Amino acid sequence: MTFLKSTLSFAKLEYRALRYYPSSFVLAVVQSFVTAGMWFFVSLFLKNYAAASLSGYGGDFVSYMVIGVVFFQNSSAILNLPFQSLNTAFWDKRLEVYNSSSYGIWAFIAGRFLWTFFYQLIIQTGVLTAAVLFAGVKVNAGIPIFPLIAFYLCFVATCFGLGLIGASNFFNLEVKQGREPLTWLVDILARIFSGIYYPLAVLPLGIQFVSRLIPHTYAMEGLRLVMLNGCSLENAVVRNDLLVLFSFAAISMAIGIFTLNRALDRAAGLDDVGDGVR
Repeated sequence: MTFLKSTLSFAKLEYRALRYYPSSFVLAVVQSFVTAGMWFFVSLFLKNYAAASLSGYGGDFVSYMVIGVVFFQNSSAILNLPFQSLNTAFWDKRLEVYNSSSYGIWAFIAGRFLWTFFYQLIIQTGVLTAAVLFAGVKVNAGIPIFPLIAFYLCFVATCFGLGLIGASNFFNLEVKQGREPLTWLVDILARIFSGIYYPLAVLPLGIQFVSRLIPHTYAMEGLRLVMLNGCSLENAVVRNDLLVLFSFAAISMAIGIFTLNRALDRAAGLDDVGDGVR
């Protein structure tokens, strides 16, 4: 209960900060719409060429593109969150205070995650709704809710787990400014190989296997089949994608919690040694 209260208090702090600076919310919404809009117009330009490669998604490249971009923006925010949280606490001179209290760091990260999860969900839901109502993006009228929620939650958990692994490099590699290398690599590989901006069929056959090593591939494929085709768990591809994505989520979360705990313990041990020397 203490951990939960601490987590909620940190989430509330993020909310109060947004109330004091509402322009941040406005700019975040504008940026999401601009990013989705930019790729929307690119997809309009390419839709006739790409339709032949998208028969499995109904042949609608515009809808394919917008859904991919919206969910990728969401995943990037979750992926970078743990490292950014440690970075913020460090430069605000609060990291040692959090690390000296029981579950302090974890409550801080969990609170920021809770806030970011709902914050991004609201923004991206608004972008998708506007795309459907005003930009002609088509989604299936009978979207099965359970697979949609399952894919989304597993995707979020996977990105958060990978983000925790990356956050451990804050201490292990002493990366305290700029981009953290693991999450940077995941972001780059996802952009190139997971089919966010183009169907995987356009990639050379010799490197398509890389796509199957990236969790984003299964998330994007599953979400698009559910939202564009209305596929449920009765579809073999949807079942397989969800199972693989769930495995990614479980493994990445377990490794992320373990590696960040080890890094925190190591950092606390080094602080204790330093205090003894002084």
